[in-house]
Amino acid sequence: MPNMSYSKIPQLANFTKMIMASSDDLITVVDKQGIIIAMNPAVGRLLRVNVEKLIGLPIIQTVYQGRKFDYQGKYLSPIIETLETGREFKDKEVGIQAPLLLSDFICRTTTGILRDSSGKLAGVYCYDKDITKCRSLERKNENLLDKINTQQLQTVLAFSEAIGARDDYTRGHSERVAEYAQMITAAMGLQELNELVYVASLVHDVGKIGIPEHILNKPARLSEEEFQRIKDHPIIGANILKQIDTFSYLVSIVRAHHERFDGSGYPDGLIAEEIPLISRIIAVADAFEAMTSDRSYRERFSIDYAVEELKRCAGSQFDPRIVSHFVTLVCGNGLEKGFTQP
Repeated sequence: MPNMSYSKIPQLANFTKMIMASSDDLITVVDKQGIIIAMNPAVGRLLRVNVEKLIGLPIIQTVYQGRKFDYQGKYLSPIIETLETGREFKDKEVGIQAPLLLSDFICRTTTGILRDSSGKLAGVYCYDKDITKCRSLERKNENLLDKINTQQLQTVLAFSEAIGARDDYTRGHSERVAEYAQMITAAMGLQELNELVYVASLVHDVGKIGIPEHILNKPARLSEEEFQRIKDHPIIGANILKQIDTFSYLVSIVRAHHERFDGSGYPDGLIAEEIPLISRIIAVADAFEAMTSDRSYRERFSIDYAVEELKRCAGSQFDPRIVSHFVTLVCGNGLEKGFTQP
């Protein structure tokens, strides 16, 4: 391929000028003295100036009113930093501060050194892609998400209250299960699941809304038929949550919280890792809370008894790894003395 010099292309200057004029991204070029030798209209629109009047003027004086640094001693602009230090930037997100700006300006900036034929510094260019609106929208979305999460939590708490209003045993049960479940996730080093396990625990028994009160509050052991009705509550709960878009991620967790590690649970007979992790955690927390609470047909068991029962059922009813973490938490660190039964 022949070596073609750009200087031999007459249209190159016009082509370059056309690109700069049509670009919405900000393009600035200064010489080695910091004098503006090129600046596209996008910069003018941002600064509310006619860029033609800035050509030939020093960038520090005209754009930054003689200031190079902010109050923390940092360069106000990447193009000035590149010019004075030789440090180049590649698609770096920065916030530009300039007296001519009416508001914050956030961009992804690229700067580079321009050299003459002998390799000496001739100037510096700066290419800024404006992402201010993008970041502003992200902040609005984050605020909206926080608002949605708050409303969602309020709805979850309302569900929990509604369940407790119909079932004497369930009143306060879900909150205690949530507390134990969060302790388990912390012991397992899964703090990132704390919020999820808390919300899931609060609504894990929401399906009991569909179970007759005379069954929920029966002061004696349930008949086989009544127990079969109780076993419907994970399905009912999952179907309720399925109707609410913001709760869709809880459906499989709530449906599976009575599955057993050996596959003998309900409603789907899931086995081991087929059961969602959060469901397995709730199962242990739920059982421990149930054993250490008064029921309509029996008094509570001791914490020691509950711990031994969890250990006995590890590998059959419960995930043995989760049981191990919880038992260590309760007993290994002497925390059983700190547990208060309801």
